[in-house]
Amino acid sequence: MIVRVLGPLRVTVGDVPVVPTPLKAKKLLALLVLNRDRVVQRATIERELWGLDVPMSSSTGIQNCVMQIRKCLGQAQERDSACPLPKKVLITEPTGYRLAVPGDHFDVSRHRGLVAAAGRAEAGGDLAEASAQLNNALSLWRDAPLADVPAGPVLQSHVLRLEEERKSILMQRVALDLQLRRYTEVIGELHALAALSPYDEVLYEYLILALCLSGRRNDALSVYQELRVAMIDELGLEPSPRLRSLQQQVLSCDAGFDEALKQRVSGRAELVRT
Repeated sequence: MIVRVLGPLRVTVGDVPVVPTPLKAKKLLALLVLNRDRVVQRATIERELWGLDVPMSSSTGIQNCVMQIRKCLGQAQERDSACPLPKKVLITEPTGYRLAVPGDHFDVSRHRGLVAAAGRAEAGGDLAEASAQLNNALSLWRDAPLADVPAGPVLQSHVLRLEEERKSILMQRVALDLQLRRYTEVIGELHALAALSPYDEVLYEYLILALCLSGRRNDALSVYQELRVAMIDELGLEPSPRLRSLQQQVLSCDAGFDEALKQRVSGRAELVRT
């Protein structure tokens, strides 16, 4: 079984897709996948499928969803007798259901394995390898998590957690690239990210640093001013003291300017990791 949730839900056994068409069964499969090898309690399933308005027939509804998933698994098993029986994959437990999915066939597990490899490379001082491993992890993302599954309250919490993981890893990779002096390479990416998160001061700090260290001091100051105006107009707030101090460093441009900015890059990278 190959399972991918970092984008639209894709589950295949052999070459056979096994994602059911009915929406509730599809949501149940997504929930089981995200809790692979752990029992998903019936109450959790009810909350995802029906929210607060759980019908008296919820047990029957869950059983129907399970049968629909097992039917899809059975179609794959019919085409390849080496595939496990549906009841060996989607397992009924006393308090709920469990899906047996090998970790190396699950994109989230591969993603986290690559992030762990990046951490080991960075701890060993190989920043280029760490950046490459984080890029490999990010390349597994095809879209927003579960992009084609309308998430209920339980799935939504998983989606938000995965999106936060993705952003954290992206920020770690940008921090590594700045430490590797790949300033010009990250400017376009940071511009695009800042447009999507217009008040994220960490992104703007990275963008200002990248612009300044690549010789575009005026552009760096313009980015700060645009952020400041937007924050005052929309939020009634000034940028943080950290960002204001960065602006002052860019304005001063004294003899130790480049070294001070590089130290700031290293300091921010440490903050991101923690």
